[in-house]
Formats: sequence, C-alpha cells, structure tokens
Amino acid sequence: MLLRGRDVADALGVFTFDHAVITENPPHAHNGFAKIAYVLAGDYEFRVGNATFSGGPGDMVVIPKGSQHTFTTATGGKLLFVCSPSGNEEMFLEMGELGPTATGDQLKAVSERFETVGLAGDDASWRQVQPGREGGS
Repeated sequence: MLLRGRDVADALGVFTFDHAVITENPPHAHNGFAKIAYVLAGDYEFRVGNATFSGGPGDMVVIPKGSQHTFTTATGGKLLFVCSPSGNEEMFLEMGELGPTATGDQLKAVSERFETVGLAGDDASWRQVQPGREGGS
C-alpha cells in the first residue's frame, strides 16, 4: 500500500499488486471509483468495455468509473493501481485479510461494500466475454 485514501481525504488510493500467472479473472466494474493500471512488470491482456489489448511495462490503462474490465497474464507481473476517489486499495486489503480460504459469500460482501459488480452468472469469465480484438495500447 503506497497511499490510503483515509490519509488524503479519500481523494485517491495508490497501491501495487505483485502476483503470479492469472489465467481467469471475472470481468467486473467498480461503480464507486475510476482507476488507472500502470504495468510495472509482466505481459497482460486487458479488457475495458469492448476494447481488448495487450500491455507490458510502461503501458497504462484507464478504467472509467462503472466500466466492465478485467485482465489476464501468462507471465505474472506487477501493476501500480491508482483509484479516485479512494476505495480499491481498501477493498484489496479487506480481501487479503480474508485469506485464501475466503468463501464466496465473504468475497461478495466485500465487493458489495465497495460497489463492485460482476457480470451476471456464476461462471462469467474473461474467456467467455472476450470479443474480437478491438483496441490498442
């Protein structure tokens, strides 16, 4: 965590996300904040709305408030996230506190508290909604 919203009147939150390979990542939208993802390491496939594109170190993705989005990575990597107003950083902290044995109901409660919604259906995934490549970085 680089900057928590509570330290700057909830204006924004800033954190890094260092992770392994992500092959499936359900699309979702944050109705309470917009965010920027800046790639620090790794190679990614992003989707924001109907646009799909690849990104690597130095690329930035703007995700407007309420936009369905997701990403996958075959390499693992590290992202810098900035959200405004704050909220995404607190959501990640709460989910992290639940640990690897968190139930679907627990994760759903956190998502709802932070105005985060997925696509309809329990098995909605990046692969199921990915249309032809329509965007670019």
